[in-house]
Amino acid sequence: MTCSLIILYHSITWRSMRTLIGILVFLSLGLSTASATSVVAVRDDDEIVIGADSKTTLTRTGGDADGPESIAKCKIVQTGNLFFASAGFAGIGPAGPGGDVDPEFDLKETIAEGLLGSGGIAGKVGNLERVLVADLTRIAEEARRDNASFFLKRFVRHPVHTFIVGGLDNGELVLMVRTFRLLISPSGSLSFEIGRFACPGDCRTSFITIFEGQTEAIRNYLQDHELFLHFADPVTAVRDLVGLEISKDPSSAGPPIDILRLTKKGAEWVQRKPLCPDIQKTSSLPEGETGQ
Repeated sequence: MTCSLIILYHSITWRSMRTLIGILVFLSLGLSTASATSVVAVRDDDEIVIGADSKTTLTRTGGDADGPESIAKCKIVQTGNLFFASAGFAGIGPAGPGGDVDPEFDLKETIAEGLLGSGGIAGKVGNLERVLVADLTRIAEEARRDNASFFLKRFVRHPVHTFIVGGLDNGELVLMVRTFRLLISPSGSLSFEIGRFACPGDCRTSFITIFEGQTEAIRNYLQDHELFLHFADPVTAVRDLVGLEISKDPSSAGPPIDILRLTKKGAEWVQRKPLCPDIQKTSSLPEGETGQ
């Protein structure tokens, strides 16, 4: 079972239908195994639609034979005027009585706090990178010290964490992605390589689809149904693609599917579970420079 963050560029949109032939380019910011999360985001000039499954696996650090347990979480998070979703093995939270630890606990709070404040999205994400690298380094060092096999499995072999963030900046809908991969120097010191993507900026067309976390079923389906994204509207595409991962491997991704829609007028839930809070009304989204 494999998993990756993949970005698809579309030469046409589902609205225009000028041609039935599209050019799909896969840009992987790092491959990994299943991270018990499936997130899909679609962006064009009019909207950003983000969908996510609800299942979060609690890692059992003690290696209990019963295996990991899971809980439901809202994986699409509002922080001020921005919205983000993340996937990865780091961000280990406090252990429960059975030794289970929440893999999203620490970093979700760090990302939410790091994206607050004034300024444009690019500046906020840049500041957040520095904070996350410090937190990830601390978490990785603790894992290496306390459980070498856990460190090797969850930090060395695969990207440690990926997040996407969407919002309005300078009148444009902006979608940014960051992927963090651990590097170990010959002397044993830890650092991080950051994969960066921003649209507008790095995308060749305004219509892109981003897959984050568990993506094997999505990739296999789109290889056999190349025109799916050209005929499906963004909400349907997001819902169906996340649903594919849930159907393929319920142990790693699970219902219900939450879907958020962002436009230049604001944000709204298309569908959500009770755990997902209401959209908080804020002042107009901050103006600022977009980019990496």
